[in-house]
Amino acid sequence: MADAELVESLVRLWRALHTVAAPTQDDDITVQQFWLLRQLRREGPLRVTDLAAALGIAQNTVTAASKRLEARELITRQRMPHDERVVQVALTEAGAARVDAWRAYRHEAYADLLSDLTPAEQAQLQMLLDRVLVRAGEAAR
Repeated sequence: MADAELVESLVRLWRALHTVAAPTQDDDITVQQFWLLRQLRREGPLRVTDLAAALGIAQNTVTAASKRLEARELITRQRMPHDERVVQVALTEAGAARVDAWRAYRHEAYADLLSDLTPAEQAQLQMLLDRVLVRAGEAAR
């Protein structure tokens, strides 16, 4: 069992990483809208049903967020000709650029957090994180 102090440190680290990486702090976008854009950048155009399932939120929540993002020209929504009940959501170039800018910012912010570690310490941290991520079921990146 992990030491309570270590677990608490992980929680504090998670909060720090979340704070650094959240584009919603200095922007007028909600967390759900951010995740929606990020999912579209990762997967490409998706139906509202599939987007809701991927994000673990209700379809009407995706629809409402999509309408706001479409008004800001970050996504497009298109009804499918074979079934008008089906709506496909896709990123615009502006939406893709926004997600890419957030990723670049996050990468720089995380790199800055690690800058006090020596290369050897960074390698050791990478090894330990890889082990923890395997245990968590994540693919090592």
